[in-house]
Amino acid sequence: MSRPFAVTGFSMLFTLALLFFLPEEAVFFVLGLCAVGFVVSLLLRQKGAVPAALASVGLACLLTLLQLANVYYPALQNTGENLEIRARVTSNADMAYGRYYYQAETIAVNGESRRLRLRLSSPYPLYAEPYDEITYTGAVFLLGQDDPEMTANYKARGIYLGSYAQSYGEDRFEVTHTKSFHPMRQVLRLQRMIGRALQARYDGEDAALLRGMLLGDVSGLSWSAGEDFRAAGIYHIFSVSGLHMSLLAWSVFRALRALGCREKLAAVLGSAFVLLFMAVTGFSAPCVRAGIVMLVLMAGELFSRKADSLNSLGLAAMILMLISPLSAGQLGLQLSFGAALGIVLFQGRLSAPMKKSKWVKPLWEGLCVTAAALVLTMPVQLLRLPGGVSLLTFPANLLFVPVSGAAMILGGLSLLLPPLSYLTAPLCRLMLWGVHRLVGVPAPLIQGDGAVLALVFAFCAAVAAAALLLRYFGRPLRLRYTAALLCAAVVLGGWLPEAVRGGHTRLQRLETGAGLSYLLSDGKRAALLGCGGDQLPAGAAKRALSALGLRELELLLLPGYGEFLSGGAAELRRDVPIKQVFDGADMQGGYTLFTLWEGTYCDFYADGSDIACRITMPEETFILHFSGNLPEPWGVSALAD
Repeated sequence: MSRPFAVTGFSMLFTLALLFFLPEEAVFFVLGLCAVGFVVSLLLRQKGAVPAALASVGLACLLTLLQLANVYYPALQNTGENLEIRARVTSNADMAYGRYYYQAETIAVNGESRRLRLRLSSPYPLYAEPYDEITYTGAVFLLGQDDPEMTANYKARGIYLGSYAQSYGEDRFEVTHTKSFHPMRQVLRLQRMIGRALQARYDGEDAALLRGMLLGDVSGLSWSAGEDFRAAGIYHIFSVSGLHMSLLAWSVFRALRALGCREKLAAVLGSAFVLLFMAVTGFSAPCVRAGIVMLVLMAGELFSRKADSLNSLGLAAMILMLISPLSAGQLGLQLSFGAALGIVLFQGRLSAPMKKSKWVKPLWEGLCVTAAALVLTMPVQLLRLPGGVSLLTFPANLLFVPVSGAAMILGGLSLLLPPLSYLTAPLCRLMLWGVHRLVGVPAPLIQGDGAVLALVFAFCAAVAAAALLLRYFGRPLRLRYTAALLCAAVVLGGWLPEAVRGGHTRLQRLETGAGLSYLLSDGKRAALLGCGGDQLPAGAAKRALSALGLRELELLLLPGYGEFLSGGAAELRRDVPIKQVFDGADMQGGYTLFTLWEGTYCDFYADGSDIACRITMPEETFILHFSGNLPEPWGVSALAD
């Protein structure tokens, strides 16, 4: 077996990524199939890849069971209110939607020694350094308990619980400053210093763009700019991974060589930079993947041996899966491995026809790298991103990824050489302007039905497995034709169902704490009915719009009744284009009828504290009950709170 790490690592990664989204009982089913297959392979005296892959799948199943039993389920048993919590802050503040978020690790809960990872929320900054201790009385809850996608996101990151203090005011947390010598304390200080230096050296949006590309911190990026990058299919430049690591690490290595440093010493110093960069970005899974591959490449320079790219990727996958099995469910990690694997497998073959052309070769190679990265990442995006994948992704990657690389290198160097900021700032503005212009160009959108796509990918997996098995046994097979068939199946599965069915209206309740907010959409347009609550009402609305691939609202209906039903309106009106805003607080009483779009109407009723609205759609009618009593002619609501 010439590439043992590739077989082992990717078998574990694919198995764990699949198990992450299947019911937990599926682990036992897969483990049973794997055991049967392994025994059969031994009876048939198979050697090499097949037994190794089956053993890796079995190991992945066992790792999943151990992670769930020893970490995940015990953490969920510690939820509750009025808990006396003593914890250690383990991150810098992350500000979003007017709140401050920290990662923390508990030391004791209700006086008992207990270690839990928490995402701590506070309306005020803690004024605590990383690894200082805090004490408070608060609540602990399952993150995203009413949002399956959010639950999956936090679960994949290994943070299962959220917490907040139940008292009021800035003194709700008692902070104890410590003299911790934890190495991450200094790294987090460096991270904060870099963020502040970028903020001081560049204008607001430029600084936010550079923080996102260098540190993976997009908290300062405006919602509209973030949606531009998401719609263009290049939001991956903010997931610090292979692109960032290769550009920065090799720039350091080559700069050291240019300064006369010996090759082996440059490799050692380059490896140290890789480890530091991984730490500064918080050891995110995509960055760790890229860091391991880069360390293997640096080791090749150190020992004068060329590393095998596919084996190096497999080694990175194996290490990550052993450390954190549930991280296989992270979207960023899946896209990172998918892009890297696609480039390794397909880029060379795609670029071969133009290898001898001196003038066309650079442009052609750029096209081939983009196409190779999209081969395996587009299926992941179709499954994980409800907003679909625009065909603008291809030109956007080709045009702006090189610009982002130049901005990244110059932005990092400008921290040491301030005059370089005069070159970096125009590149940032060019990216922001260019991406905004590009997403305004009409382009087809591949946005499939989840059930149909699952069947399509199951078909593709079966065909690919059969093709590889036939090739393993020496049967002649045209892999290019097989790959073309699979690509055609994915495109048709992602586009045809939506094209045939057309838009369909749906109503979803947004989780905003105690308040109420409903989003009505038909695939192309949306209206928000209520924007209230005490926990991130505007943030919930923007996340829902982003998931649908929408950038504006036809109507924002504010029922009135104070902050409870309209608390997030100011932030939403600042960030999201809204064609019509109706504030029920200005209404004297009675009924008001809105035409949202063809065939869909909203009949709003307000009389004192009695507030409700009736949504009439071609398929059905809903009555949303915000407060008080329903008007008698409407009868019993189909959806009431």
